[in-house]
Amino acid sequence: MNYPIISLFSFLLSVQFAFSDVTSFDWKPSFNDEPVPQERLEAIEAALPDIALAVPDSPRKILIFSATAGFRHASIATGKVALDRMGIKTGAYQTLISDDPENFEVDVLKTFDTVVLLSPTLDFFMPPNKLREDFSDAQWNWLHARHERLIANLVQFVHAGGGLVGIHAATDSCYEDEDYGNMIGGYFWGHPWSWRHNVTVLIEDSEHALIKPVFGDMSDFRIQEEIYQFKEEPYSREKLRVLLSLDVERSDEPMAKVPLRRTCGDYAISWVQSVGEGRVFYTNLGHNHHIYTDPLLLKHFLAGIQFATGDIEADTSPSASLEK
Repeated sequence: MNYPIISLFSFLLSVQFAFSDVTSFDWKPSFNDEPVPQERLEAIEAALPDIALAVPDSPRKILIFSATAGFRHASIATGKVALDRMGIKTGAYQTLISDDPENFEVDVLKTFDTVVLLSPTLDFFMPPNKLREDFSDAQWNWLHARHERLIANLVQFVHAGGGLVGIHAATDSCYEDEDYGNMIGGYFWGHPWSWRHNVTVLIEDSEHALIKPVFGDMSDFRIQEEIYQFKEEPYSREKLRVLLSLDVERSDEPMAKVPLRRTCGDYAISWVQSVGEGRVFYTNLGHNHHIYTDPLLLKHFLAGIQFATGDIEADTSPSASLEK
């Protein structure tokens, strides 16, 4: 079949344009968070633990990543400072704070002991959907393919022995990626308890290696914090070792506009699990700024990070197996 020369030329030109549109494209997330005020910086400093909960076997390096394609928590900036300063003061780890997707390329991921997902939201390697019109179809498809590839890299990193720490909205992310959901342990299903609510947190496993050094002989504690409920899947006590949960009866009444969907009454707050050769720690706590100026909860984060880096050995047997 013979094509007019002008049509063939136009076709080749359009292909070349689309290809160059992608090959010269390198979008990276960028955010203008409010700086942490001096008063809060001082409160963080006063709350930091003095020493690590375990002596690191070797120098540890963690990546703190907090890119968001959905809601962006104002407390992210506070959390970055607190986690960074805690590593410096205790000597437990060194920190790279970066939202650059390049850090999730395989060769770069290998340089970290643990990745901390500090309240990322939705498909966090992507731009927000409201910016879709700012990108060509080719660019958007390229971004989506990159997102899927980098999430797969993270999952493989953990399976191969890396550590993962999820804080607060790490469960409000990557809903279409089953491997991510299984790795983080649950998906956000609304927050019946808002940031204004006072809640009672139950300590489920007082002798656990991540609980005893932090909470001692405490059986519960009260905080003001936003508390999530998790979808029926993939969350399961058949897979997760639940460390903290919500005492519904001794907490403020949940918001009427966000119904309680978990008919079993199970509102987990923090858990651990083994994923392949790797270690995953998640905590729902971290919405409010004052969470990062609370000495007890900073130690809670420290325990999770040191578990993820491999410096604290902890039982990850699922909670359901302990009840049989």
